[in-house]
Amino acid sequence: MLIMNKNLLTIGSVLLLSGSILLGIMHLAIALYVPTLTGWGDPPGKFATVLNAIMGWFPYILSIIFISTGMVIMFISQRLNENKNCKH
Repeated sequence: MLIMNKNLLTIGSVLLLSGSILLGIMHLAIALYVPTLTGWGDPPGKFATVLNAIMGWFPYILSIIFISTGMVIMFISQRLNENKNCKH
């Protein structure tokens, strides 16, 4: 049981870290592209216009999914660990 909790914690940590790095890289790409922007529409705004221009929707949403999944897995691992400690 301890090995499973440790594996869950490791998987959650890797997902959280990789999602954070990917999100940071996407924000860097957006910040680097904004000065070359000649115009944008008001409803989508600068952010959505840049994500469309650099085709960055998939990695941006993927990074949010990685972060969310990593946090949920780490939370589940913590809960399993607490339940195991309470039984003894």
